[in-house]
Amino acid sequence: MALFALSSSSPKDRPARRGSARARLERSLHSPLVLFTLKGLNFSFTAITNFVLTFVLVRAIGLDSYAVIASLLAIAALVLQMDLGVTGLTFFQLRSHYLAEAGKNDIKQDDRDLVTAIVTIYFAVSILSVVILGAAVAAGLVRIGPYSVAYVLIFAGAVSALPRMALRVAINARDGFVWSEIIDLGRRSAILCATVAMLLGLSFTSYSLLNLSAWVLSIAALMRAAHTHGFSTGRGALPRGLRLLRREVRGIRATVLLSLADFVIAVFPYYFLAATRDAAAIVAFDMLYKVTRFAVMGYLIGAETALPHQTRAVHNGDAKALTRITARAFLVGLLPMVSGIIAIGLFGERVFAIILNHNEIISPVMRLVICAMLAFGLIQTTCQIVLIGVGKFEELARRASITFTGMILISAAMVLFHWSLDAFMIGYVIIYGAGSVLYAECLYALVQSLRSKNQHVEA
Repeated sequence: MALFALSSSSPKDRPARRGSARARLERSLHSPLVLFTLKGLNFSFTAITNFVLTFVLVRAIGLDSYAVIASLLAIAALVLQMDLGVTGLTFFQLRSHYLAEAGKNDIKQDDRDLVTAIVTIYFAVSILSVVILGAAVAAGLVRIGPYSVAYVLIFAGAVSALPRMALRVAINARDGFVWSEIIDLGRRSAILCATVAMLLGLSFTSYSLLNLSAWVLSIAALMRAAHTHGFSTGRGALPRGLRLLRREVRGIRATVLLSLADFVIAVFPYYFLAATRDAAAIVAFDMLYKVTRFAVMGYLIGAETALPHQTRAVHNGDAKALTRITARAFLVGLLPMVSGIIAIGLFGERVFAIILNHNEIISPVMRLVICAMLAFGLIQTTCQIVLIGVGKFEELARRASITFTGMILISAAMVLFHWSLDAFMIGYVIIYGAGSVLYAECLYALVQSLRSKNQHVEA
């Protein structure tokens, strides 16, 4: 009877019900709990995919071929680095404009044009990089073994993250965090299914094609979401956007320096160790990199969930709210950090041996380094996300440059004094930890500046 009662409501009630459903949907799209849940799911799917994929590929194509994939992904990371911090600066500007609009629905024409220009450039860079790699492989200039087609497809999927970055920034700047996470969840679900299918006999080439297809479809969905958030393109948008971007480029020295320093700090051991032609060393660092990036994704669950509220707190000059929200984000990050340290400490030897099908690659010292990186990564991620979101690029760039200088020194020491891989990684984690403390000091300075302004206003 209740079912029939629901379906027999008068036509006059239907608009009210539709309005109520729309209001509930709007609340869920801005709910921290929904965003937190989606980020947790994305984190879980990515973690499972990465480790299952490594498990499968090491056995299906061999350790040397897997090292080729790791090297190609490091090259893809260079392509992504073409962003040079532009998306971080763009988010800060778009977010500032959105918060200043105080609920207005219209977007400034300059913001639309700027996003159009950045997305177009990033599409062009991604496509060009794939064409160059494909041509180099076809011409025999780059020899990457019997899986060349699959390698190029994997590379194409990896560089697709460049236009995705710009689209996500545009959507998130206008409180579209939930939509972007939903789209990412769809892509990661599809890739996880393809990864599991490899356990059932799917070929490596077929997996690579499905992986690229998932990236393409997710980017199409992000373009649609950007349009619904007001980022429509019109006649003349691209040339106007290029002129705006050229004007902005003159003032992004700090973002470029920060982006380059962070990138080199994170991945330069790939290239440094590649010069030794030691596949085991490359794979060992690849495991460290994957585990720490996996942990950072866990930390981002709390950090990015807090970001909309942190940017509002800074916009309103509320030091107490900023401190409270940041502390909560840090506490959320403690769970994956502590869990990771316990897992690596107690079960790391067995787990890495199973994943890599070798017992000696990840040494006890390397496992200790990974645990330390998990702790320092939580500090850096929690601080960096909010500091970039509120535009503290110059302050971060200065601190990242100090860390970068330390990395150069330990690299020189390894060459001069013939350090082992373990000795190099100990130096690496010490310098990285010092850099994370500098980021924390920068956040503390921001909170203190807000408090000083509040005290001045009250006086």
